[in-house]
Amino acid sequence: MPETQTAGDILTIRQLAEYLMVSEKTVYRMLDRNELPAMRVGSQWRFRKLDIDSWLTEEVRRVEHEGQLGALDALEMSEIAITPLLTPENIWLSITPASRDELLAFLTREASIDAHVDRDQLLRSIREREAICSTAVLEGAAFPHPVDPRPFRFSRKRVLLAVLREPLDFLDPHGHHPRVVAVILARSIQGQLLAFSRAIKLFADSVLLNRLHAVRTPDEAIRLIGDAEALLSRATRKEDA
Repeated sequence: MPETQTAGDILTIRQLAEYLMVSEKTVYRMLDRNELPAMRVGSQWRFRKLDIDSWLTEEVRRVEHEGQLGALDALEMSEIAITPLLTPENIWLSITPASRDELLAFLTREASIDAHVDRDQLLRSIREREAICSTAVLEGAAFPHPVDPRPFRFSRKRVLLAVLREPLDFLDPHGHHPRVVAVILARSIQGQLLAFSRAIKLFADSVLLNRLHAVRTPDEAIRLIGDAEALLSRATRKEDA
């Protein structure tokens, strides 16, 4: 028998805005552009949570294959900032891994994360995600993450940041060789996708990437990224005004 939908499976405009961590204005704007899976109930918009989750997954998959943000570009970024997810102990500068897999193994082994996390399982999940489709969606940056973060029960979102001494072959079909690798460890698929969207916009800034290669301490890297993110947020607010 088909599963019965519950009230929590159907979202209103307000609930969808909270779920996506955007404003209601953004939701209406995306509806005007036919960018969201939605249905009309009388004069009201309603959204199936299952459809929204599938839409998010497909949008990010399209980004990874085509390199264009599309509908994800409409998502506001103030609630998913990357800078608060960075800590000095999870930043490595001027490192020289021999391969993508060696880098991923190093990061999962050395990361400061919850004690209960199975690091071998985490590495397998990240490598499985790379096998499905490379996360090196920019020439200068890659954003590895688990296939599904939920089994790891992270206590909070984190980003593990590696700044490489030399460009690294990420086995990407487009031939990208990143020098900045930001591993996204979120608590949910939704949070992972929204952080991924934010990271793409932030690290697409070639000026930021070049400056990161010159920093000497993790704290300096965090300040640099924070400044770039503040500029990005101000530009976004101007566009929404």
